Amino acid sequence: MFSFKSDTEVGTLGVITTNNRGHTIEEVAEMATNRIVSISEDAPAPVRAQAHAFKNACKQAIKYYMQEAINNHMCTICNQLEKQGQEDLANIIRRL
Repeated sequence: MFSFKSDTEVGTLGVITTNNRGHTIEEVAEMATNRIVSISEDAPAPVRAQAHAFKNACKQAIKYYMQEAINNHMCTICNQLEKQGQEDLANIIRRL
């Protein structure tokens, strides 16, 4: 028999789903921001306001760099397709 005692806690878990699509940049940025920044309701009002402003700034930065990553990934895919002689397919992907 095996026995194990631990004081470890998992924390808050959640699941976010979509229907017939992937998550949008906005949704993923929101998830990331919520994971990075938490704001105590017990904090003084000025501190909470500053934390909310910081959280919003983080979300905007995450959204911007996620879009940049997507754009660069699409560029890489199109360049690879063109190298393989698939210019038509590369142009279709660019229009997405």
